[in-house]
Amino acid sequence: VESGKEPGYYLKGVIKIIPTTNLPAIQEGKGLWSFHDLDMNLAFPGNEQGEIPEQIAATVCRQTKDSQFGIILQSGDTHYDDAPHLLCLNPDGLAKDFARSLAIKNAREPKISSTFRLCLYDQWVDQMITSVILSAGKPNHLDIPLCETILPGLINSLLWSEVLGNDQKKSIKYQLKFNRQSNEQFVISHAGGFFMPIVKLGSEVTKGQKIGEIVDIHSNTTLESILSSSSGYLVTLRNHPMVYQREVLAILLGKPKFPFWPIK
Repeated sequence: VESGKEPGYYLKGVIKIIPTTNLPAIQEGKGLWSFHDLDMNLAFPGNEQGEIPEQIAATVCRQTKDSQFGIILQSGDTHYDDAPHLLCLNPDGLAKDFARSLAIKNAREPKISSTFRLCLYDQWVDQMITSVILSAGKPNHLDIPLCETILPGLINSLLWSEVLGNDQKKSIKYQLKFNRQSNEQFVISHAGGFFMPIVKLGSEVTKGQKIGEIVDIHSNTTLESILSSSSGYLVTLRNHPMVYQREVLAILLGKPKFPFWPIK
């Protein structure tokens, strides 16, 4: 936009982009670098006199503390693939409108834990910065079609927040399903072996539908057929074939009682 390569668009506000905060860890495909004992994702609010990750975290907090809106882009957890969805903590009316502007179909309620309190998103919430987490894809993997799917929503959100301007285009309010933790269903393995999924991430799964199989690594015999215990939207799927007993294979979002936030 600044270089004039996007006709019709112009900047009305300031956009701060922080591409990564722990490059050595990213290069290893991890959240924690082998030569650090501190996870960059759990270093907030940071410490100006602390270790390098803590200093970086403190700088990020300082650079973003006066922001009005914030989006954290992340992938699924290690060994998992996420369909695009948002994470929102106790959203007010403004945060709901912000989430709807991103053109993502589903939002989840984040799990609150001691580690959650050390992440950047929680710092933003405490500072009253209207923000969301957008989770999509798998770690250490660049998915161009997925990026192209998400980008229009990000542009629409910038138009909605009036950071970006276009005299010919107005922002759109999309419908968004909000799913509480109590409405999530976890599909767990009961056998260890080689997991072979047969369902498509981001699809609607019906109760009793076969999600995949766990087979013996040596004999290729089926050890367990994985069936869904309920109907729902497949938001997370195991992306690593080796599984042990009691591991999460998939996460389903059930149908909430009041599925959509009302559009004002």
